[in-house]
Amino acid sequence: MATRAVDAVELSIAKGEFVTLLGDSGCGKTTLLRMIAGFTSPDTGRIWRQDADVTHMPPADRRMGFVFQSYALFPTKTAAQNIAFAPRMAGKRRAEVAQRVEQWATLVEIDRLLDRYPHELSGGQQQRVALARALAAEPEILLLDEPMSALDARIRAKLRSELRGLVDRLGMTALYVTHDQEEALALSDRVAVMRAGRIEQVGTPGEIYHRPRSRFVAEFIGTSESDDGHSRDRRPAYQ
Repeated sequence: MATRAVDAVELSIAKGEFVTLLGDSGCGKTTLLRMIAGFTSPDTGRIWRQDADVTHMPPADRRMGFVFQSYALFPTKTAAQNIAFAPRMAGKRRAEVAQRVEQWATLVEIDRLLDRYPHELSGGQQQRVALARALAAEPEILLLDEPMSALDARIRAKLRSELRGLVDRLGMTALYVTHDQEEALALSDRVAVMRAGRIEQVGTPGEIYHRPRSRFVAEFIGTSESDDGHSRDRRPAYQ
């Protein structure tokens, strides 16, 4: 019997909003993100960007930037060449490409690392390069698939604060995927909690935390993993 990775999901995101898909591994959040990006095609249903149906539109035409969990940097290209990839593929002139590389590298604070290759960069630096590469395509929507899951807790906390500040400054719409409850609550305007391919609840961090609509949401939000690898219970009451 076939498994439905995403099942009857309905989700609308306002322009300039930061929304997070939150759930355990296998709940469908990454599959949903990849469908929005155009990397995976849905069997049924429609994906809309404003008034345009983009369900079968090629990824390159969707005006969406994607930051992968593994960063997916080109290993034989420098940081500058990685950032330059999208504008070069779009046929931009060399001077404009160089300007974009400098602009985004400065914005994410890696302008001194542009001549380095991915293997010469730390995890946090690679994450910044991946973010700059996505932004260099000048997307209308930024999609992020657990981009900080491989980083240690100290760097993760610093970068997530910087990421939210950057998205706000650019006035960009963002859809973020994570399994980390604290990360979702700290970053988001709204959180969509997913389970078995469906959205259990969508709401602000305060609504999700204080007014969970199901026992699953209450228990999932109420249990997190501490930095030492042990689970701790911070479960809100479920009425």
